Amino acid sequence: MNTNKVLKLIQEALDQKEPVTLNDSSETLEQWDSIAQLQILMLIDQETGGKAANIPELAIALSVQTIIDTLKDHGLFDD
Repeated sequence: MNTNKVLKLIQEALDQKEPVTLNDSSETLEQWDSIAQLQILMLIDQETGGKAANIPELAIALSVQTIIDTLKDHGLFDD
């Protein structure tokens, strides 16, 4: 997974027309609520073949950068 893929997955999960940026978070995007968080986690988990489900920190990652950093920390990111 890489930065562009994460950005696209989050954009898809939020059903947002505007591109998501590295600076976005649940505080900057109104659509990013608890349901959207679950959608983001589900799409990332599908993309990683189920490996993301084993990373509890992702459940509380409420920004694009935190999600990327967490994926990097667990070897699921190859930017």
